[in-house]
Amino acid sequence: MANGNISVPIQLVLGSQDIIERETVTAVPYNFTISPNGKWEMLIAAEDVEIKKGDVIEISTEDAVIDENTVALPCAFCHHALGVVLKVKLQGLALVETSRKIDSVVFLPIRDGMVEKGDLLSVINVFPVIVEK
Repeated sequence: MANGNISVPIQLVLGSQDIIERETVTAVPYNFTISPNGKWEMLIAAEDVEIKKGDVIEISTEDAVIDENTVALPCAFCHHALGVVLKVKLQGLALVETSRKIDSVVFLPIRDGMVEKGDLLSVINVFPVIVEK
């Protein structure tokens, strides 16, 4: 028990395009304090991809490293004229206490067109946190 919180069994759904795995673990909700000082991390396309309006697609990105004990929040502005980033993706678990490497994004096209390698897809706001366990 942390901060008076009770542990909760949850099922993690992990995998890639071909394999989906489920793992039951116990999680404990906890509080954190977020710093007012952060940094911007750019999410840049690592491939050319033809996109169609409304067809959600995964686009590989240049690796973006998110340090341990930080949280990443989406920037509210649209950074690409052809669509918006819905979520970031990485291999493995996204634990706040570990370093994470974003390697792709889930992209929702709002127009037909071509995303080109080197295009800025989005910006995320990364803030240090103090975890209160």
